[in-house]
Amino acid sequence: MAAEVRVDFDAVAQSLSALNAAAYRLVGTAACQIDKEGARYVCRLTPAGQLDSENLRRRFLELVTDENVRENLSAKTEPMRNLILSLAFGSLASSSSSQETP
Repeated sequence: MAAEVRVDFDAVAQSLSALNAAAYRLVGTAACQIDKEGARYVCRLTPAGQLDSENLRRRFLELVTDENVRENLSAKTEPMRNLILSLAFGSLASSSSSQETP
């Protein structure tokens, strides 16, 4: 079995939620313990199977990058999503009140 892999991130630049999401996506492949040490997040990855240390590290970094992109995209599109939802629900409320009025 491969040894524990340590990957650390600057806590100012990296969100904990992205690290947690990436760790969750590794369930079954590796266990991940995330600790805050000073101004850094330290992720300790322990492989569950035959995955070697370098591939585990690479996969975790890919997942963290993916989660960062998802967070950024979500933040950028939130105003548009809120507008679409308010228009949709406003339309439903208007339609429902006009059906109730005789």
